[in-house]
Amino acid sequence: MPYENPIDQFESAVLNAAVPIVVIIIAALIVLRFARPMIKKVLQSVLETQALSASANNQTPAEIQKRVDTLETLGMSALRFVVFALVTALVLAVLNLGWVVGAMGFTFAALAFAGQDFVRDYLAGIFILVENQFYVGDVIRVAGMIGKVEDFTLRRTTLRDLNGTLHIVSNGEIRIASNLTRGYAGINLDVPIDYGADADRAMAIIGEVGQMLAADEKWAEHILEAPRPVRVDAFGEIGMSIKVLGRVRAGDQWAVTGELRRRVLAAFAVAKIKVARRRLVLEREGGANPSDTPDVDASEVHSPGHNARADITAKATRTVRA
Repeated sequence: MPYENPIDQFESAVLNAAVPIVVIIIAALIVLRFARPMIKKVLQSVLETQALSASANNQTPAEIQKRVDTLETLGMSALRFVVFALVTALVLAVLNLGWVVGAMGFTFAALAFAGQDFVRDYLAGIFILVENQFYVGDVIRVAGMIGKVEDFTLRRTTLRDLNGTLHIVSNGEIRIASNLTRGYAGINLDVPIDYGADADRAMAIIGEVGQMLAADEKWAEHILEAPRPVRVDAFGEIGMSIKVLGRVRAGDQWAVTGELRRRVLAAFAVAKIKVARRRLVLEREGGANPSDTPDVDASEVHSPGHNARADITAKATRTVRA
């Protein structure tokens, strides 16, 4: 029997099985084309049904949609892998090339042995998905980074932080995942006031501002519990701080806290309550009385583009002349 070149053997097998191979590929493309809408419809129906049950933890429509998007992406990824594997197996079966099957089996075994980290990443991704730790669109803290989840697969999680930097984290590297946008979030704010300020009055003003913010139509739907002062929390080098706590909808904590700061600052200005800030006290040379020299606000000294040395000298000169 004459020896046949493996390449010639492969070309001959492909030509003889061209029609079945084309049919297999077309069938695979049709499955992938119509699978996504079907998967999305099924997931939407199942998750909305779960949301009506008592064990659904009161998921909002936005959370349900994020979970649908995440599961849809993963479902399509898994389906593509399964379809690719089936197409490969069917094509090899049609070609009837035993040596190719043996070579591929040996290659897959070698890759599985060398790719233990990949197996760990996929297993971690499966647990993240099953336990609903986070979805696409959530803001999370993982591997020392905080960002919004832009993409998630069984192998890796993609985050984008506030600076616009895109971080790609292998799921196997995630030991602790902190979800900042699940269920509800808390306002945890320290308001610094000067030691000479009336703490009771400052706390009363903060409480009034919190109630007014919660009653505002623009912010009422974001606030679950009105921000309130709970105690004088600490004595610092430049002043004391008042601890303010509250509860808001998940994801709204940053906007509500920023608006609360703005309103408290405006209310303090009206009530003439000083916010704690660092100050520099300058003394003249020659042992003059320190009360004859001005107090200089540290914020003025460190402000961008400010000539600190000239300004301090000018203030000291004016005081001496006076």
